[in-house]
Amino acid sequence: MDQVVRKVAFDLTSDLVKLTPVDTGLARSNWFIDYQRNPSTGIDKVKSGAPSLQRAATFISTLKAGGVFYITNNVPYIMVLEYGSSNQAPGGMARITVARWQQVVDGAVKAGSQSSRMTIYRGEA
Repeated sequence: MDQVVRKVAFDLTSDLVKLTPVDTGLARSNWFIDYQRNPSTGIDKVKSGAPSLQRAATFISTLKAGGVFYITNNVPYIMVLEYGSSNQAPGGMARITVARWQQVVDGAVKAGSQSSRMTIYRGEA
């Protein structure tokens, strides 16, 4: 169960990062996952979003089934991006990710049943 939860948490974070429009990289690099609603503030500015994925991998390595985690982005214009200010993501990021929730869970369960060990993050953005 813990492995499935970890995979779901990472896949959701990864989807958010990939869907986040890129200009400077600030929004894409400042996704945070934690047990708190506003875990940190960020100043990372990497167009690939690698800092977001690295933070997620570190946090997720200790995540256990049955808990609550939050995925947040603290850039002041994230809601503007979510509601279509960018032609790169007119449908937002979070709304698309939430709509795919069950597909992500089903994929994680299937991956867990096919392998005794799942790789959460390999370092590529």
